[in-house]
Amino acid sequence: MAKEKMILKINNIEVKYHEVILVIKGVSIDVPVGGIVALLGANGAGKSTTLKAISGLLKHEDGEVTDGSIEFSGKRIDKMSAEKIAKMGIVQVIEGRRVFEHLSVEQNLKVGAHMRKFGKSIKDGLEMVYNYFPRLLEKRTETAGFISGGEQQMTVVGRALMTNPKLILLDEPSMGLAPMLIHEIFNIITRLNQDEQISILLVEQNAKLALNVAPHAYVMENGRIVMDDTAEKLKNNQDIKDFYLGMTDFGGRKSFRDVKHYKRRKRWIT
Repeated sequence: MAKEKMILKINNIEVKYHEVILVIKGVSIDVPVGGIVALLGANGAGKSTTLKAISGLLKHEDGEVTDGSIEFSGKRIDKMSAEKIAKMGIVQVIEGRRVFEHLSVEQNLKVGAHMRKFGKSIKDGLEMVYNYFPRLLEKRTETAGFISGGEQQMTVVGRALMTNPKLILLDEPSMGLAPMLIHEIFNIITRLNQDEQISILLVEQNAKLALNVAPHAYVMENGRIVMDDTAEKLKNNQDIKDFYLGMTDFGGRKSFRDVKHYKRRKRWIT
């Protein structure tokens, strides 16, 4: 990715909560203009914290980037407020399908339009969203709290689109959804990237799914990046296969570092 123009550059950042708890340790990630990059890892690896560091939402949780820098389109943003960052064209879709439950689907979508600084009119924005998510057109007058989980996920992604974003930070879009809906949403995400040239940083536990849509991925564990490569190479990397598919004797998932340590020890013994 070195020759590509980057829309986002995370340069060796550290993140602390409450000024003392170090949760992100020297993380560097690049996202190319118009590209999709995946950030993989188990629960608690630091993926969501990394996204919040980019979007500025970290500050609302008493978190702070204490070292390194984050640049968006060549401008440093890690000291900016979440509001200013959003107006620059970065939007985060937080995990958990957080719709405004008492508003209609269309009212939820229109909320996103208030964050835009320029671009499509509200009417044109809605037309674009309904083009990608025709199911939302059918549900537009229904109360968002009563539609299905998949439709709620479509609503929050559609609301993000209404901000006229340059970069979308997608946090676990597959969580809690049926396989058919997951593939439908990921197909739409791929189309959005290709047709609208929106850059996407995708956080996802489902490695197989993420590596099918993102040409490049980073693997995170315990607040650090432990590997990054092209999706094709990561798919065929035995350590990644063991990390995501291998299980311990007790049925738990192995850690990436345990897999690497075991393989080094085995080579040394033989």
